[in-house]
Amino acid sequence: MERVSCLPRRFTAWRPHTSLLLVCVSLVLSGCGGKEAAPEPAETVPAETTPAETAAVEDSAYVPAETIRVPADTARADAAAAPVDGLQMPIQTSAASQQAMSVRSEAMSVRSQAMAVRSESMAVRSEATTAAPQAMVAPQNARVPQMEVAAASASPAPQAMEPPMATLPAGTQVRPGDGFATVQVFYATDRQRGSLPLSAIEVTGQQQTVLLLAGCAVLLLLAAAVQGLRGRTTSAATAAMLAGLSGCAGVALLASGQTNIEKHGVTYGGDRGTLARGVCEVTVPNSHQRGQVERPSLLRFEIHEDQQKHIVLTSATELSEGDFMQRLSGTVAASPDQDMLVFIHGYNVDFESAVQRTAQIAIDLPFEGVPVCYSWPSQGSLVGYTIDENNVAWTVTHLQSFLLELAEESGAKSINVVAHSMGNRAMTAALQQLHWQRPEQSSPLFDRVVLAAPDVDADRFRRDLAPALLDIANQVTLYASSDDQALQASKQVHGYPRAGDGGDNIVVVPGVETIDVSGIDLSLLGHSYYGDNESMLRELYEVIRARLPAPQRNQLISRQSMAGIYWQLAQQPAAGNLR
Repeated sequence: MERVSCLPRRFTAWRPHTSLLLVCVSLVLSGCGGKEAAPEPAETVPAETTPAETAAVEDSAYVPAETIRVPADTARADAAAAPVDGLQMPIQTSAASQQAMSVRSEAMSVRSQAMAVRSESMAVRSEATTAAPQAMVAPQNARVPQMEVAAASASPAPQAMEPPMATLPAGTQVRPGDGFATVQVFYATDRQRGSLPLSAIEVTGQQQTVLLLAGCAVLLLLAAAVQGLRGRTTSAATAAMLAGLSGCAGVALLASGQTNIEKHGVTYGGDRGTLARGVCEVTVPNSHQRGQVERPSLLRFEIHEDQQKHIVLTSATELSEGDFMQRLSGTVAASPDQDMLVFIHGYNVDFESAVQRTAQIAIDLPFEGVPVCYSWPSQGSLVGYTIDENNVAWTVTHLQSFLLELAEESGAKSINVVAHSMGNRAMTAALQQLHWQRPEQSSPLFDRVVLAAPDVDADRFRRDLAPALLDIANQVTLYASSDDQALQASKQVHGYPRAGDGGDNIVVVPGVETIDVSGIDLSLLGHSYYGDNESMLRELYEVIRARLPAPQRNQLISRQSMAGIYWQLAQQPAAGNLR
């Protein structure tokens, strides 16, 4: 049966096109709605967005579901299409419903994305709130590293010392292949000249060993005689045998003392003489270790000297006063800074040991100027303390004359004087006399004056000596130690504290740099730290060569006492090889 439509013909003719049009409109509307309602969160809320902008974007992105409606054109099209064809009505109605459901699902998607945007904006607000107090604290935190850097710059790190033998004193000679350097040490002494030339002394460094063996042999012979008188033949025979062995060992040392070291010049003993001047040559091995005066030792089975292992005095040439000053001034003029280091030894030191110590200190600082040794007639013996006390007072006039010659005729721009132990008595007395003889308000004659472990009366130093030293030198530095057993013994002998004592008796005088070096010398007597300890050598370097005052020397710690401020040297025991 033919179907009859009640609609006008024009509607019937456009019916297929109407269905196609509805589908296209639905697709277009759903596509446009998806693009508008589903923006990317990263594009909507950038990371740099402020809280106010975030809220605005959030409000614009949030679309409630109830505000979304099916487009009016689509609804009217569905209503118009429904009565056109009853058979197609379910299909067209279903398409419209599907389109409406699609729009609603898109709306739900928009809502969920809007909720995501809102949660993200809340997170941004939370981060902004957290960042606010951090921004207030940040400047303080930023200043902490700057303060640390400022503190570090205020106390510069200690510079590494040059390795031994890297920098040599003026006048030093080095020949390739020798294994040692020959250091030139100028000297002045008022010791009596020895009867033997230097070339006749072949067992240098073993004299005390030979004397010890000889003494043991004599004592053992006496013991053998006593035991024989008592009828103890076995004990007497044993003592006699030991005496013979000691004597044979001494003879063996003397016999094996013949070496291939060429020596020449004069020798000096412990008796008083006239003031003599000259120049010595001291060889220092390339294997030299800082803080040591290498000498032969029976503990190392060393019988005689070896220039590649030991510090050896090879020559001592006495010169006239004119020749001495001419040669000295020429060496000073050729030195880099035209400066000079004068060393005055202490008690129990012979001439050879004094010259060797001078060369060692000049090498170990290191010092590029001219090393000079002043040797007064010490006995070089532990039992010669009282004789040394008399001789150190007797030498003051000679030392004063010699120091004045150096200041006026050597041409040195800087003269540094270092005295040790009892040698400080002669040095302080000589400088005091020069102070009395100089016109008032004259410029200082000396640059740095160093008192190492001074065996000087502490009260007399405070009252009489310190003012004179401060007038005649640019800087005065005193080193004291509470571990110095030699000065403790001197205190017991003299009844009063010494200027080199540390602890409660430490000497503090305005203008004098007092350095407490307690704890750095672990030797038995704790008295030779001035040349044996690495920290002390570094300190002397900063005083003499770097010419730094105490507040600028990086090993010192400021201390306060009743008398004023003094300084503590950082503890670093034992010297070592820094090569």
